[in-house]
Amino acid sequence: MIKLYHGSTVDITEIDLAKSRPNKDFGKGFYLSADKHQAWRMGEFKALTEGGSPIMNTYLFDESLLTSGEL
Repeated sequence: MIKLYHGSTVDITEIDLAKSRPNKDFGKGFYLSADKHQAWRMGEFKALTEGGSPIMNTYLFDESLLTSGEL
């Protein structure tokens, strides 16, 4: 298992790719980081530019799913 982080101003309990913005650095998607500090800084940036307070969303991902064919 790997712990991944998403910095935001919203508590995200379920990832919905339909809510993703289309013109991000690597295209539409839900961006995660293994670097907790990087994700927190993104949450701070969003709070500064869009209002609200930074929130750290944390997810556990089972890496074995990448090779098991279950995804």
